[in-house]
Amino acid sequence: MSETLTDEEIEDRLSPEWEYVDDEIVRSYDFNDYLAGVAFASEIADLADEAFHHPTIVIEYDTVEVRFTSHEAGGVTEQDLELAAECDALR
Repeated sequence: MSETLTDEEIEDRLSPEWEYVDDEIVRSYDFNDYLAGVAFASEIADLADEAFHHPTIVIEYDTVEVRFTSHEAGGVTEQDLELAAECDALR
């Protein structure tokens, strides 16, 4: 199991587009239409499934919210930050 990162480590390394909220890292991505957001969420699902580390994904009409945390570790780990960066690379 991965070790959780400290608040300072997370804040120092987290991309400015992401927020650190209640032991999760959170970002919303904006799209021009619903199906573009659904396609993006599907790409994230593929990445997450390969890593066997599944985020919370909320799809709205023109927004997709992604939340990462490591429940087993009880907070944010290196894997969460890595997958967040991979999500950003999809855009």
